[in-house]
This record gives sequence, C-alpha cells and structure tokens, in this order.
Amino acid sequence: MEETYKELKAQWLAGDRDRERNLNLMFLAWYHWAEPSFLTDFEEDSQAVGLWKSIFAHFGGDSSNDIEFLFAAGIMVNIASYMLGDEDEWMQRGKAMIRQAMSVQEEALPLSTFDNRGDYGDYFAHQLRGHLRRG
Repeated sequence: MEETYKELKAQWLAGDRDRERNLNLMFLAWYHWAEPSFLTDFEEDSQAVGLWKSIFAHFGGDSSNDIEFLFAAGIMVNIASYMLGDEDEWMQRGKAMIRQAMSVQEEALPLSTFDNRGDYGDYFAHQLRGHLRRG
C-alpha cells in the first residue's frame, strides 16, 4: 500500500484530480495518521494530514454532494477527529456527513459501490455493512 500511496500522491501533486484515485489517496493519507506505523508498515509522512485536508476540500468538504465521499470521509473523521483540529467540531462534522450519506444510502450508496475497489473498497464496505446493520 505504501508504494500505491506514493504513486497517487505524486499524481495528486502533479495536478491529477481523478475521482477514484483521489478517494483512494484520501484513504491512504488518512491511514498514515489514523493507524500506527507498526501496524501499517507505512513510512512516516508529515504531509499526510495536510494532504487529506486538501483532498477533503477538493471534494467540497462536508458541503459535498458526493454521497460516497461524504460516507468515507465521515467515517475517517469519526475515527481520527483528534488529528484534524478541534476534535468536537470535527466529530460533529463527521457524524453529519455520515447521516447525510445514510439518509439517501439505498438509492445512492448500495453496498456494491465498494466492490472490486481494493483496500479502499474493502475498508468502506465493512464500515457500510456495520451502518446498515445498525439501521
């Protein structure tokens, strides 16, 4: 995953704004600071939080109309809001993003959304299954 991260990051820095690559890059940037390196085997990257915030802003942040983005970013924010600034503010934003995504989930975000999309897809399919069970 580290090599994929480096490739996607280089593409982002070169101006690539492909949606699929950016969703994956946002996930991998988040993974750099949400999980300890002894679990991920990722190298330390002091730019990962700033990169994540840049991608978050590119998608429109919590005002985005992209339901998949809102769900994925909301999950990331809720798990590691302490890294983004005011923890309480970010936690509320994350919960609101997930609520918005789940309110239209059946039409806009079926579980199959994450099929065959690598680590990103596996991670968020698991998260969506949990949210669907809680209903």
